[in-house]
Amino acid sequence: MKINIKKKTVILWSIAIIAVIILPDSEMYYQRYKLRSEKLPEQYKSYTTLDSLKDNDYEIIKLSRGIHEPVIQENDSTIVIITKRDHNSEKEGANNTYTWYKINLKGQITDSLQYQYNTENGIHNYQTFNDYIVDVDQNTYSNWLKDGDTTHYPYKNIDDAKIFSVAETENIIANRDYMYDDIIHSESPGNEYKYKLTVFKDNVWNYFYAEKDWHGYPKNTPNKKAIDFSNAGYEVDKSTGLIQRDHAQKEEWNGRTFWSLKNLSWGTGNGSARNGWTGTSYFSIKMPKKTLHYKQDAFIEHPDNYVRDPFSFFVYQPKNGDYMLLIDEERQLYYLIRPKKH
Repeated sequence: MKINIKKKTVILWSIAIIAVIILPDSEMYYQRYKLRSEKLPEQYKSYTTLDSLKDNDYEIIKLSRGIHEPVIQENDSTIVIITKRDHNSEKEGANNTYTWYKINLKGQITDSLQYQYNTENGIHNYQTFNDYIVDVDQNTYSNWLKDGDTTHYPYKNIDDAKIFSVAETENIIANRDYMYDDIIHSESPGNEYKYKLTVFKDNVWNYFYAEKDWHGYPKNTPNKKAIDFSNAGYEVDKSTGLIQRDHAQKEEWNGRTFWSLKNLSWGTGNGSARNGWTGTSYFSIKMPKKTLHYKQDAFIEHPDNYVRDPFSFFVYQPKNGDYMLLIDEERQLYYLIRPKKH
């Protein structure tokens, strides 16, 4: 009889210990079990990532952006995309390659311009504004954006021999369209400096020097030719969007076990502030001729099933155009989706 009581006691204690171990993780075990029955529907198995999307009618060209200059609407049929590529080399310093691409309504690159320069030697520094590519170190500008002319024309110093006061500087830069500033250091023991200001005003480029006490930099007039991107990539659950989420698939429960050593204190549940599932989002892209599909990783929150994508796209689709431009801001990439040439 005593043996049976001992056995029952051991069994009860065993059950109690197992319960203490398992119950805090019951949600984790339940979600893992539940995922076994959540199979991916057949129609989404053919979806690929944008980087590997293949189609008989469309192709994707990936361009590295690397800078925060706008995409310019040069005329009704042409946009200009500007990209920068860095070359890492201890001998060469900070070398960059700037490329300007002119793209027509078919999404084809009709012309391009490329400059390579070293940012540390102060020989070149290219800036883009409206119809101009300006080299603010060489004091020249090019009209290539509007007419294809690659010649760089010089612009003048307002007064070669003068350093302008704060009041004079403010008067000159008032109502200007564009301004770029640079600090010019001297070789004096006190390391004196002045500002070099490049200004576009009344359709004329000039530069001049301002005294070091000038430190204002009011905002420029917005670039009138910068295109307005739709935030359709951030509204993927709306039926009117150019990009729509077709499906979100849960693949793995994200919470840690209650007993994980990563938990800093006893009794913190799953030890994760973001309980939910890692998974995949499946999207459709509405192109003029057909609908394309792609997928990307996602996080699905618990308990409301809200889907968070690691990045979303700003979208541009030109009026009467055949292409779409997606901008992935986080990874600094352009995806140009255009018809294939047959």
